[in-house]
Amino acid sequence: MNQSSPLRPLDRQRVDEQIAASIADAILDGAFPPGSALPPERDLAEQLGVNRTSLRQGLARLQQMGLIEARHGSGNVVADPQALTHPAVVEALVRKLGPDFLMDLFEIRAALGPLIGRSAARRGAPEDAEALRAALAAVREADSAPARQAADLAYFRVLIHHSRNRALVLLYRWVEHAFGGREHELTAAYDDAAPVVAGLSAITDAVLAGDEPAAAAAVEEYLRASAQRMVLSYNKTQVI
Repeated sequence: MNQSSPLRPLDRQRVDEQIAASIADAILDGAFPPGSALPPERDLAEQLGVNRTSLRQGLARLQQMGLIEARHGSGNVVADPQALTHPAVVEALVRKLGPDFLMDLFEIRAALGPLIGRSAARRGAPEDAEALRAALAAVREADSAPARQAADLAYFRVLIHHSRNRALVLLYRWVEHAFGGREHELTAAYDDAAPVVAGLSAITDAVLAGDEPAAAAAVEEYLRASAQRMVLSYNKTQVI
């Protein structure tokens, strides 16, 4: 690989994903500014040490993410990453910017917390109670950190459905893409089941009791504590 290239070397596992991740990181680093064209495919393949077929599969992933756009006569043109909300772009930002971007996300998540709690306690319908209890039971029954992480995200989807606030559903969905859906550096935050189950149990009790202040406080506290666990988890993975 050319030493002056902004692209990082790849291993041979999931080559198309690694190609997409390498180019995405270079875009986020500013090596390929918004509106500029990526180098020709021949050059990219040589720099990355891959064949043209694998490269095109990686470029297709970037197109799906919205990070690049294929334009006739211009090649693959870079989009503005800050204008994108695709889950893979969010994950790329977490990977590239680390704790700084995580803290930005945690701020948004924390601000949404009390609203989620109050709205769910106020607007939740009686028929929703069983779904919330079932979501909590799934968290209790999860037997691994990845399963617990997935169950936690599913619980919050049910909780937000309780709120009957469609805009809130969309906002939280964007934020949650940074934290789940697959094993990554934040999954170890769910190693210990006790604080996860205790926090979600407190939320469930307050919401089902229709106690808006208690529900708001419970969600806020849970999100604060889980954010601390996630930051610790992320930092530990960076020193291993």
